[in-house]
Amino acid sequence: MIDRPDRERLAALQQSVMTCWYSPFQLARSALDMTVSRLMGARGDFRLLEAIAGPQPPFDYAVRNGVMRDELWIDYVADTGDGFNPTYAIASLLARPGLSLGGRETRRGEVLIMGGDQVYPSATRQAYWTRLVEPYAAALPKADVTDPPHLFAIPGNHDWYDGLMSFMRLFGQKRTLGAWKTFQSRSYFALKLPHGFWLLGVDIQLESDIDQPQIEYFCKLATHDMRDGDRVILCTAEPDWVKGAIYNPELQSNLAFFEKQLADARPGVEIVARIAGDLHHYRRHESADGRQNVIAGGGGAFLHPTHGEPVTVVRSGAGADQRPYTLRASFPSESESRRLAWRNLSFARHNLGFWPAAAFVYMLSSLTLPRPGPGAVGWVLVVVLVFIVFTDTYKTWYRRFAGSLHALAHLGAALGLAHLGGALLGVDVRDLPSMSMWSLLGVTLFVGATGAAVGSTIMGVYLLISLNVARRHGNEAFSALRIQDYKNFLRIHVHRDGLTLYPVGLRKVPRAWKVADDRKPGEPRFIPARGALAPELIEEPITIPTARQPRRTGQLTVDAAGAGHRECPSGERRSRPPAAGATAGAGAPEP
Repeated sequence: MIDRPDRERLAALQQSVMTCWYSPFQLARSALDMTVSRLMGARGDFRLLEAIAGPQPPFDYAVRNGVMRDELWIDYVADTGDGFNPTYAIASLLARPGLSLGGRETRRGEVLIMGGDQVYPSATRQAYWTRLVEPYAAALPKADVTDPPHLFAIPGNHDWYDGLMSFMRLFGQKRTLGAWKTFQSRSYFALKLPHGFWLLGVDIQLESDIDQPQIEYFCKLATHDMRDGDRVILCTAEPDWVKGAIYNPELQSNLAFFEKQLADARPGVEIVARIAGDLHHYRRHESADGRQNVIAGGGGAFLHPTHGEPVTVVRSGAGADQRPYTLRASFPSESESRRLAWRNLSFARHNLGFWPAAAFVYMLSSLTLPRPGPGAVGWVLVVVLVFIVFTDTYKTWYRRFAGSLHALAHLGAALGLAHLGGALLGVDVRDLPSMSMWSLLGVTLFVGATGAAVGSTIMGVYLLISLNVARRHGNEAFSALRIQDYKNFLRIHVHRDGLTLYPVGLRKVPRAWKVADDRKPGEPRFIPARGALAPELIEEPITIPTARQPRRTGQLTVDAAGAGHRECPSGERRSRPPAAGATAGAGAPEP
């Protein structure tokens, strides 16, 4: 029997739709959030309070009940908490006790890592509750699980919009998210995994900034808790290897500095994988010796393109030790991404919230452009400047050229609509004194009504050309589309032979849900109204082997720890264990 509360809960949750980023109200709110958060971040870094609040030792998952673990399952998801459909779809997959992926049986993670931007568009208490907590609680109710999985999270820029207060209230006070139980007391953490692996969650704040207490925390950990031959998986909120390649290599400097500090604290430890969200798709880069850089930001936010600015080869590494990484896989594929970009021709239909902004600009244009003079010149300069600022590129000449063309297209359309409105009403819009108040009002309203649709269409055409031809505006073009499909997460298996990454994709997200009849404990409250979720392997699993060298057992002595803490002389080459990784299908060890 279906109870009324579940019906009411589902109806309420389904009101959480994908954020309309082109609504003028949302644009104003986002600008305000960004401004306030940057001021707060510059003058009051919450991480400094965390550092003096008390110690946070590493969380040991290498041992359970006094016995060394032979294996451990971990799930990683990022960029959650936007629309209910994709957020709940991924949450319900994470909640299942097991998933069969390409003929391989996998288990639900004993640990869930949330990799940044847990809620959109703003980090309010209410947004966390309705867009994140409620969907996850419905996917895996707390009362249904006797041995709850654990949860750790690092904040992204959207989590920082309120100075990290709501984030720490949810993740830093040992609460639960559905059945998942939180343990951290800081916005960063370290997990000790079986077989010499570590997972470090690093908080880079808003400007890829890693504060000094956080660096000291991880360096002390490397000196006293890690051993030579240990291998590190680094989780950050942004893929600096991609953003540095696209925009500015300086964006990589802070993380590179952090890696250098870690390497100096324990030279025998190496970073063999970096995992990040922020870009809402799946992408994997691999170095020649098998290190992995993985983007898995498909937890629930709008899809980002995979065919924008070229990132076939990127670079990562500690300090000046930057090595090339080659693109190995994307989800969706570049051809699928290019095809999806054509939906921008329907920009007007996808972004009704943009219509008032377009109507306002076109009405003001109709009042100034038909009559040449200082007012018309001033308005043209204002509009051109706005669109130059809007243009997404780091090349000044392209910003000015493309922004000016885009602005002139809108101004030309507004002028044409003004003359058309005047012709329909039988007035000359160039002769203001001869126009009655009603004629002027009629032309203005006509331009506003038609300009809302025309301006939105021109915006969509601009974004399509920018992305598919000039390879710019990937964020703007796909945020306009609010695509719910092509979601993803990582399932990680630590086993005796190494660490295996299973990239899980969900190509199609249901648009309608129903309350589950005769639900058994541990099963989700809501299921697709039609069909079933169809998770798939995005690519063959990738295995990073354990270090091929004898390992000591037990804890480091003080002398051994001190010996591991040293600075590398300039030009000295470190001896590192091999990091070769390969897909399971290529013959690498598999559990």
